Amino acid sequence: SNMEQCVRDKDLVQRLETTLIHWTRQIKEVLTGSDASHSDTANEDKGPLAEIEYWRSRSIDLTSISSQLQREDVRIIGSVLDHAKSSYLKPFNDLAEEIQKGSLEAQENLTFLMFLSDPCTALAKAQPKQISGHLPTVLDQGGAWL
Repeated sequence: SNMEQCVRDKDLVQRLETTLIHWTRQIKEVLTGSDASHSDTANEDKGPLAEIEYWRSRSIDLTSISSQLQREDVRIIGSVLDHAKSSYLKPFNDLAEEIQKGSLEAQENLTFLMFLSDPCTALAKAQPKQISGHLPTVLDQGGAWL
């Protein structure tokens, strides 16, 4: 079959493994870069709007990667490497699963946090004497989800 020909072509398998290794590195860079920017201690005092922006950005990144991983060409490469018993496939598949879970987490967090976006934006723009008037709305929005 065509698959058997691909698997027997050691040069092709090696090129596909090199591609998979490259993708794995790129995905890890996105994940670790995003995590590092979020866990940075300088971010602790940035407030809910920065948190919303972080989860918005993370959701976009992970959803994009996730959809790319579902492409037909990626699936075919995975199938060839699976039939070739490549040792590089499991770490890549584990990472793809982590992307799926992370994408879902980011979307859920963003959905929750978006309820706070308008009241927190109003609070951020308020003059000091107006802040107390905005707090009940922020607390009501946040408390509805706790």
